[in-house]
Amino acid sequence: MKKIFSTALVLMLMFTLLAACGKKDAETSATKEDKKITVGVVQTNANESDWRTANTKSFNEAFATAGFELKMVFGEGDHAKQISQAQQLIQEEVDYLVVLGLQSAGWEDVAKAAKTAGIPFIMADRKLDLSENLYTAMVCSDFLAEGNKAVDWLKTQKLDAYKIVVLGGDTGSSAQLGRSKAIEDGAKANKWDIVFNQNMKGWDETLAKQAVADLIATGTKFTVIYAENDNMARGACTAMDAAGITYGKNGTVKVIAFDANKWGLQNVLSGKFSLDVECNPLHGPRIVKLINSLKAGEKVEQNAYVDETTFDINSITQAIIDARKY
Repeated sequence: MKKIFSTALVLMLMFTLLAACGKKDAETSATKEDKKITVGVVQTNANESDWRTANTKSFNEAFATAGFELKMVFGEGDHAKQISQAQQLIQEEVDYLVVLGLQSAGWEDVAKAAKTAGIPFIMADRKLDLSENLYTAMVCSDFLAEGNKAVDWLKTQKLDAYKIVVLGGDTGSSAQLGRSKAIEDGAKANKWDIVFNQNMKGWDETLAKQAVADLIATGTKFTVIYAENDNMARGACTAMDAAGITYGKNGTVKVIAFDANKWGLQNVLSGKFSLDVECNPLHGPRIVKLINSLKAGEKVEQNAYVDETTFDINSITQAIIDARKY
């Protein structure tokens, strides 16, 4: 009788342990399933331009809708700070690392660290100087193509003289490099004269305004403003207004801008900007889609460029502007 009781007790303990283990496994499985995806995003600046504000908002809204945990940090114009921030996010073991680099070069060690840690490295907005084995995917603008669209348009204007002021963006960023290369190559190929070529730190409207005002004060003549974002184009217009120089529709100076914010397009419609080249900031939904595909084990396109267009002073309408999301 004692033996039967002992055997029953042993069986009961075994069943209890198995049940506890099963419950623990189920809880662990549920925890893994319910765990939020954590995405580290290394952003450039918080408020460098209206474009950047729209870009940051796009990430915040898309990630919140997707249920991702977003860890966004801002380099605030400091490349070294961005590198340090990215390394910190890797140490925090984020599930994915998204980098919008201030400068194109210098990201090899970060990409290698992410690869070693098993964290997919994704480029957004700006392409970085990395070999394809060091990053998982990119969703970027083709800045050289953007610049070439402006050059092609400028050729059709058949100006009596091409005296070009180039207001470049942040030195070393892929946006500045691509857009500047396009106009520099275009000027060389078409025998145009670049009378001023200077990069503006942080894509700053005030710096652009001052640069153009100083240029006007020297007596330098120009027929084209090639401003590498909307804000700098507006700064240039403010300087020309103060000096009584006409521009845009029926003016003596053609103003080319980049980004195509809604307010920038209103300036095209009102006859101030002659051309605005689109640079689409709405990367949030694209990155969410990419991460969901990676999570599902699907094959993704490693190098994806965003489709972008141009807006001309002679063809833009209010309906086109109203249909825009930013």
